[in-house]
Amino acid sequence: MLKKRAYRKILVTTLTVFLILCIYLIPNSINKEEILKTNVEIKELGKINKCNIYLMNENKMLVRTTAITYNDKLEQKIRDIIYNLTSKGDNYTPNGLSTIIPKNTKVLGLKIDEGIVQINFSKEILDIEEEIEEIMIEAISYSILELKEITGVSIYVEGENITNLINTKIPSIITKDFGINKSYNLNSNKDIIKYVIYYIENIDNKEYYVPVTRYSNDSREKIKVIIENLSSSYIYEPNLISFLDHNTKLINYEIENDTMVLNFNNSIFISDGNILEEVVYSIAYSVFDNYNVNSLVIKANNKEILKKTMKELE
Repeated sequence: MLKKRAYRKILVTTLTVFLILCIYLIPNSINKEEILKTNVEIKELGKINKCNIYLMNENKMLVRTTAITYNDKLEQKIRDIIYNLTSKGDNYTPNGLSTIIPKNTKVLGLKIDEGIVQINFSKEILDIEEEIEEIMIEAISYSILELKEITGVSIYVEGENITNLINTKIPSIITKDFGINKSYNLNSNKDIIKYVIYYIENIDNKEYYVPVTRYSNDSREKIKVIIENLSSSYIYEPNLISFLDHNTKLINYEIENDTMVLNFNNSIFISDGNILEEVVYSIAYSVFDNYNVNSLVIKANNKEILKKTMKELE
């Protein structure tokens, strides 16, 4: 009797283990099929492309970062940019940065005509907080204007072209003239110039480029003011830095054949013949945002050190 009971227990235990294995193995095989199918669908969308977008940091400034799109079509790229700017209640944004378009905002329509994109949003976009409504418009326009095919952005809500929010006037067609991260240092209404400077911010041990549109009283050429600001030991904006040595001087400059040529003294080097990448990119981004040129040449005491094109920075 004892032997029979022992055999019965062994048989029951074996069958139980077998059934448990069946229950776990069958769903696993299904999940693998679903994952493979998903991967195939992603590949069919197209090659992986990167696009620049602007997210908000803790100081309510817009920071340049990258997003992924699997689409080659311009309209879908714009939709992907807006999707990445819209709050979704997830944690997919980089640490220290946040999306800015209100949650549940939808794109009701999108039309592109001669470089101008008209975006028709749902009414949820108007749920934006007053203090960041202008920042939202900057984030949308600057992110989309990073696409070389787009020269202007028109914002519509439920079919109506909006030109006013609570505290913000919006051009019917927004260009980069609208500015981003605006900073005012004015003491009169004379000799006012507007220029964009790219600084750097370290967030969670990662460096990001931050464009600042500055308004100041100055009668000099923009490039001189830009280099002076980048080489200054004092920066008005919090947490922003520049790696350009304070002894760096712009000896002269010229524009020839769509190329900006900047000639510096040797203080631009960190060592013999070497320039920090952060210095090169801060200068290059600033030049391309302020001048209608396609390439930048950096010299030191009239000797060419390097050349960067706009395409290389995309």
